[in-house]
Parts: sequence; structure tokens; C-alpha cells
Amino acid sequence: MMLRNRKVAVNMLIAAVLIMNILLMPVVSAYENPVYNWKLKKAVSYGGINAYTAADVGRFTAPYIPSRNAYEYNYRITGVGETRTSSGGSTAACRVQAVEIKELENKANQAMWTSTDSQRIGAWPRSDGNSAYYANVAYTISSIAISYINSYANFAISAATLVSSLLSGCDEQQDGETIWREWEYDPDKTDVGHFFWWLNDIKPGQTVKFSVGDYLFGPSYEVAGVKWTFTVTAPSRAPSKMTEVEKKKYGIEVIPLNQLKTRSSELNLAPETVEELIEYGEPVYVAHNLPVEVVSCEPLDKEEVISKLLEGSKYSRKELFGPVNPFVNKTNKSEESLS
Repeated sequence: MMLRNRKVAVNMLIAAVLIMNILLMPVVSAYENPVYNWKLKKAVSYGGINAYTAADVGRFTAPYIPSRNAYEYNYRITGVGETRTSSGGSTAACRVQAVEIKELENKANQAMWTSTDSQRIGAWPRSDGNSAYYANVAYTISSIAISYINSYANFAISAATLVSSLLSGCDEQQDGETIWREWEYDPDKTDVGHFFWWLNDIKPGQTVKFSVGDYLFGPSYEVAGVKWTFTVTAPSRAPSKMTEVEKKKYGIEVIPLNQLKTRSSELNLAPETVEELIEYGEPVYVAHNLPVEVVSCEPLDKEEVISKLLEGSKYSRKELFGPVNPFVNKTNKSEESLS
């Protein structure tokens, strides 16, 4: 009885902390105001299931990294998915979510990478069904995607619940030219969401192209997703070699080294980037105005996306999209082997 009461007390304390953090959240922050922002949504219907997905991509500042002679473009994506019956009722058919960022053109002069910072990736719900604290900055970003998908149906959870339940960690495949982040849900869910940052280094004066896709997979409908193609041209030279007119054009700001850590959250800089810039020393340049050309891809190449999912899976297409969640079977088999 004492142990039970202690658990209840701990849960109440966690809930109180989460509520206070959300209530004390600043109205405006850099995370809520990317320099550029793009939204897409998609609905598919098959076998009596309506699958809806929406995603929001934002690009923030781009520091110049002298040691790599590259502009580091900072992006984040938030994706949410839900499944409903033809009459609008909830049905559990969200099985897998995935994000793919893929270099398309001029690969030699760009590099994709991700931060290992736990506050830069997450998903809801947790695989073990428990809640976990997550960064406050996720709140408004999650709200954007949720409000966007609500034109289809009412998302089952609030942004506050999504933020408080995000899970740091996921399956990952990365081959240097492609980032693939995947979340498997066990059992199938009615509503899911994820949150993820990545960075794209581009050499000065180079134009590169890459794609960003956000996907929801499940039985019957198989896949619902959105996809963009990004074309980016970096400034022709390092900020230290620019004229004042060029610096103004690209919104170049000089950050004193002793202010870099303090302003890193505002500027949305990964901890690894901050440490690298500090190690290099002054001056630190951050570009705020670097245009990006974005085109949405319609229609989505369904077979290409499914092939990518199957590529890293131990299951067949029939097993992944069948009526029985294969991840449940995997868990059950593991438990049976231990008994």
C-alpha cells in the first residue's frame, strides 16, 4: 500500500511539473518563429479506414562553420497522424511513422547530419505507454501540426499531452546521403506524432537539392504521406569575406563568443555546433536570411516509400500491412522464449 501511494505521489508531482512548465512557457520563442515555414497534409481512404497525416517543416538560422567551410542550415519537422472510420469514429490503424531526408543533387557539396541532443527528437505515444518530460519548445510546434490536421478530424490528444509524452529515441538508418527516422507503434494507435531536427551543411556558392518526406503507415490503406523538394543556394563566400552590403542581404549577425551558449536556444543551435564554434573561437557568424525554394511533391510515389520501409524491415509487405500488428507478435515471441 505504501509503495502504491508513493507511485501516486510521484505521478502527481510529474503531472504538476508538466503543467507548470506549460503554463510558464514564453508566448514567443525562436522555436515558434522559423525564418521559413511549410505545411502539407494528406488523406487516404481504403477498406473503411480514413488515414490522415499532416507535417510542418521550419528552417531557422544558419551559422557559418569555419572548420568545415560550410553554412549549417537548421531544420525541424513535426508530423502527426490519425486514423478514423468512414463514419468519423476512432480506429487504431497507425502502425509506423517515418521521416526521410534524402540528398538529390550536388551531393559532394552538402552533408546531412543529426544532433544527438535528446531534446531534438521524440514521438508519442511512448512504446511502454508511460509519459515522459519533454522540451517546452515542442508545444507550439506540435500545436501547428495538430491544428492543421484538425480540418480532417479532431486529433485525440492536445499539444500539451503530446509534448509531455514525447519519447526521445527511435530506430535510425543513415548512409551519409539519406536520413531515415522510424517509429514503430505497438499496438496500433489512433493518433500519433513525432518531432525531429536535422542539419544540412552546404559549401559556399553551391546549389543543392534534397527531399523531405513524412509518412504514416498502417493496415489496409498502407501509406499516407507528404513530401517536399528543397533547392538551396548558399552565399558565394564566407561572411568574413563579404562586403557590408552582402552581410545585410543575408542577415549576417556577429555573435560574441561569451554570449553564444546563452543565445544557443534562441538561435536553435545544436549543442555540438555550439561546442565546435567555441573551440574555433571568434568571430561567430549566423545568417538569418538565406532563401530556400520548396516544391511539394504530388502525387506521392507510394511504392517507392513502401520499398524504403521494407528495406530495413524483417517483415514482408503482407505482414507489415496485415490485420495483425507484427510488432506485437515480436514482443509476444520474445516473452515466450524467456518463459
